[in-house]
Amino acid sequence: MRFISSSRAFFILALAIMAFPACTAGVAPTVIPSLSSTATPAPLDTVFLASDAWSSKPTTVFELFSVGTPGSQPTRLTTCAGCQALGASPSLDRNRVALRRVVGDSNRDGRLDELDRVSLLLVNLARQIEGPFLPDGWTTSGVDWSADGTFLVHTSSPDGDPEGLYTIDGNATNNQLIIFDANVRLLGARINPSMTRAAYERIASTGPGKSEIWIGNSQVSQTKVTDGGPVGELLPNSLYLVGSDSGPDYSPDGNTLAFRRLTSASVPGGAWDILTVPIAGGTPTVVASGPVFRSVPDWSKEGIVFAESNPATGGTDIVVIDPATNARKVLQSFASGYKAIAPRWIAGITGG
Repeated sequence: MRFISSSRAFFILALAIMAFPACTAGVAPTVIPSLSSTATPAPLDTVFLASDAWSSKPTTVFELFSVGTPGSQPTRLTTCAGCQALGASPSLDRNRVALRRVVGDSNRDGRLDELDRVSLLLVNLARQIEGPFLPDGWTTSGVDWSADGTFLVHTSSPDGDPEGLYTIDGNATNNQLIIFDANVRLLGARINPSMTRAAYERIASTGPGKSEIWIGNSQVSQTKVTDGGPVGELLPNSLYLVGSDSGPDYSPDGNTLAFRRLTSASVPGGAWDILTVPIAGGTPTVVASGPVFRSVPDWSKEGIVFAESNPATGGTDIVVIDPATNARKVLQSFASGYKAIAPRWIAGITGG
């Protein structure tokens, strides 16, 4: 009999309540990539992100990078012809990531982005091998590794239906559906430090809508944490109406969530504030505000990290804020026209 860790079992027990099947095997991550190559982060690099900084001029194609000491050069980690890296969740070491990547314009709109089919890959940067966590045809909006490295949570869809919340073992097997509603989209999964519940975005629609932050660990155990802001127009090329809350991540002690709120669609990518809120709900605290693009945040003992467009330089900064003091530092600056998204701490398990 295969042993299931107590943390993993906590999620698995929720399945007994559900009335639909929930097991889809992944594919062992031993496929040598034919279109990509990898490198490992530089010794002092502390954050993974996706960026177009590999090119001699700004472009729309992102690869995975790592960054570290202010002023140092970013380290390019992946090279994939015709692909679009959207971000990566780190495992317990510096050399393995769960990478979200677009490999084709599945909706035929001329872009490679979140609205296309997004593959979830296990990439071993040191060994230069990769393989799919999920079979062909799945699309994944968010992924996070558990603190002990044994499993991941992800928000995915196998067939074009609205995304549900799943767990999958770290070796890409035993994929289990935890929460699903045919009329609701669940996006951007993150797991708490004690590995007992996940935070995610919830859109009460099969298409675009106003997203809220929820937490849960089963179909019958879900709690709304935020209500979002005043509803406004649709952000172009996205699922979000103005007023949406997106990208939750737990504090190191698991008692608070960081997230972003869409306040305007008038700037490229939307203007987003960064906020924090207790997991029990309440009035959010604004950490960063103003009419510029900000990416989803990632929270560790080092602070809250996010990407932020810089109107003065025309580029993008990787910003770290101490939520206790609001002290702010710029970890990396990308030059005019260049973009960066989805920064994650390399010791990126929440609390690391």
